[in-house]
Amino acid sequence: MLQSFISHPLTRALFLFGLIISIISFLAILLAPLLLPIIISFALYAVLEPLSSMLERQGLSKSASSLTVLLLLVLLAALVMSLLLPHLAAQLSALQKQLPAVWNTLVNFANEFSHYLAHSSGLNLKISAFTQPFIDQADELGKKALIEGSNLLISFTILMILVPIFTFFLIRDFRTIRNQLLDKLPNNSFELGWIIYHRVAHQLQDYIRGIMIQSGIMSIVVTAGFYIIGLESPILLGLVAGILNLIPYVGPLLAMVLPVLLALGHAPLELWMVGAAVGVILAAQLIDNVLVIPSVIAHAVNLHPVIVIIGIIIFGNLFGFIGMVLAIPVISTANIIFKALLQGIKTRQPAYSDS
Repeated sequence: MLQSFISHPLTRALFLFGLIISIISFLAILLAPLLLPIIISFALYAVLEPLSSMLERQGLSKSASSLTVLLLLVLLAALVMSLLLPHLAAQLSALQKQLPAVWNTLVNFANEFSHYLAHSSGLNLKISAFTQPFIDQADELGKKALIEGSNLLISFTILMILVPIFTFFLIRDFRTIRNQLLDKLPNNSFELGWIIYHRVAHQLQDYIRGIMIQSGIMSIVVTAGFYIIGLESPILLGLVAGILNLIPYVGPLLAMVLPVLLALGHAPLELWMVGAAVGVILAAQLIDNVLVIPSVIAHAVNLHPVIVIIGIIIFGNLFGFIGMVLAIPVISTANIIFKALLQGIKTRQPAYSDS
């Protein structure tokens, strides 16, 4: 009985899957300080590797094609930084100064609503007693978030140094290292190893390219929308909306919070702007769901929405924002690896092939 349980394909697949996850987790912990630039570099590798391969086919050496792609990346990054970074820094500073006005507007609105209820129904509700602690806490969280945002701009400079270096070596050497590692697999696992790699690589490349295009389109649409309605800091808000859009389902809801708060803090208060700010996000989501997702991301990841939401919650609690962004590709990769392992083991054990 025990021997049958141990030799069952599902048991063996679970054991191998657990071993692979343990090794990957150990490497992630070991490389934790460099994990963010490594993740960004792999994302850029997925986007830029086809261009490097095309240059190689035109006669350039591997090092020359990698260096050419790297120089193009650095020039593009320098152009984006020179155009956007001063605006982002200025808008972040303006947002930090505007935050107290936002909370004052919310407090005044709560007090006026309390007076309206007292006048119309006779209920003397001191809403400020309930709302003030919440407003104070939200104010502190807002200031902390803005400080973190400022720190991110500083950390961005470090990323701009490390990411091009990592990306260059990935483009130049990743295929060689990949081949050397897969060649070390036992003969009876060699084919299965390549099958798993190709399935994972193909799906992750499609997903990464898709979400980068999707986030870029979302940022442009939201920035243009906020600029049209006259909301302050449109570039910053558009960038935040594009980044949050990396989180399925939850991200668009989070993207509404800051624009609504800024609209409420607008002097004088104009409620139509609050509705317009929400409308811009909803319109961007409509474009995203009707046009972008079907043409760019469709079939890249085949996961049930419930699994996606649960994964986002768990990864978010464990690893914060980065975990929420990585939840989908990690779960999708794990799904591919486990299914391929199970199928490969069943193929070797015909008695279990139909079980």
